[in-house]
Amino acid sequence: MRIDVHTHFYPIELMRRLERRSGYPHARSSDGKTLLHCWDSFALPFVPAFHDLSAKLADMDRIGVDVAVLSLNMPGPELAGGTEADELARITNDALAEAIARHPKRLWGLATLGFGSIDATLKELDRCLTKLGFRGLQVMSTINGKSLDAPELRPVFEYMAKANRPIFVHPTMPLNRTGLMDIVPVPAVAFAFDTTLAAVRLAMSGALREYATGPIIIPHVGGTLPYLMPRIEGLMAGFGARALEKDPVLYLKRLYMDTVAYTPEPIGYCLAAMGADHLLFGSDHPHGPWQTTADLLDQAVGSPVERDLITHRNAERIFGA
Repeated sequence: MRIDVHTHFYPIELMRRLERRSGYPHARSSDGKTLLHCWDSFALPFVPAFHDLSAKLADMDRIGVDVAVLSLNMPGPELAGGTEADELARITNDALAEAIARHPKRLWGLATLGFGSIDATLKELDRCLTKLGFRGLQVMSTINGKSLDAPELRPVFEYMAKANRPIFVHPTMPLNRTGLMDIVPVPAVAFAFDTTLAAVRLAMSGALREYATGPIIIPHVGGTLPYLMPRIEGLMAGFGARALEKDPVLYLKRLYMDTVAYTPEPIGYCLAAMGADHLLFGSDHPHGPWQTTADLLDQAVGSPVERDLITHRNAERIFGA
């Protein structure tokens, strides 16, 4: 059994709406290709595996994935802002619900929110979890430049904690883009940094302690968290950080991380840092060399018991299979 907790979709209905937008995010087609423009200098191709379920299922079968937990790819609706963002989120969630209804044994869903207004956001979140049957929520590492520990976002974390449902934190437009994209790709460096920063802020602000009952997943083997946690623990007090939480590493250790990596070593390091009960199998399909992820896991994790935890038992527990 293998459950993929990090695999993307992008409904054609949302892409069509982005074609009508002038500002970011928008979609543009040229020479038979459509690009999803997330922000200036960064766009992603709108590939068939985002919306063609037959292509998605064929790729799942290729690497032995039984269940895919689908989450929206970038750009997210929150980048549109205001009531339009909330509308785009509803369009996304309706399309995802329709996809799951066609393949309920193979596909699970994570809700998408617009954050145009907190009332509309909470209403949509409740609809996704109670009426559409989604298993959790995806949030971006920042919401239009706001850190996830911002007070106005706390009601979302409170809702998820009370529901004991997981939150998947995905990178988005980096807070700092200096030196990026001319020769350094954003996905290669900035994405790992932004999810790391989001998690550390949640820990140091006390949010992870306050909402500890809701599992939170940091992708790409935790960004740089497994490597930085000892440094955070050793240097925070000496450099006078104004943290509300005095023992942030205690709460960082409660996070979950996926196994999206391109060599076995990062998976092994993450396993040593977090333990097998806090790792989840992920492929990041259709990005990067997603086909290699299953083989890498077998190379990095020697114990069959630990592999079972990572490939499906942890996901079954936190997603409520």
